[in-house]
Amino acid sequence: MNKEFFLAVTNHIAANVPQIKWVDADEGQLYVSGRPPVAFPACLVDISYPQCDTMTGGKQRIRARVELRVVFAIQGSTNAAAPAAVRERSLARFDTLEALHKALQWWNGGGIFNPLKRISSTPERRADDIKVYKIIYETEFFD
Repeated sequence: MNKEFFLAVTNHIAANVPQIKWVDADEGQLYVSGRPPVAFPACLVDISYPQCDTMTGGKQRIRARVELRVVFAIQGSTNAAAPAAVRERSLARFDTLEALHKALQWWNGGGIFNPLKRISSTPERRADDIKVYKIIYETEFFD
């Protein structure tokens, strides 16, 4: 794994998406009893290399996957019958998700890697009072 790549991604999120209050490695913070030890909204980052191809000369082409878990405290009702102000506050998470996507889609870390491309974005089902979206970006680079 590449520390420079991880730092580039997390620092970029922290600098460009001010709505996100906590950017950290995903170390299982959400799998605790009670409220997770993060500030909300949070973005937990995990990086994997699902495919590495060795090229001539020993260099590797690495396909990297950036998995984000974006975590929100539920703010109220999203019901269509809820007052507009309540509903707007509750749905503000979509504005944060959009800001995060705008910051990452096609960003290349100043040439450290090929531009990031979103692969998927899915909500996670949970029984507690937080809402989590798992968003995956992929890129390639040589190492």
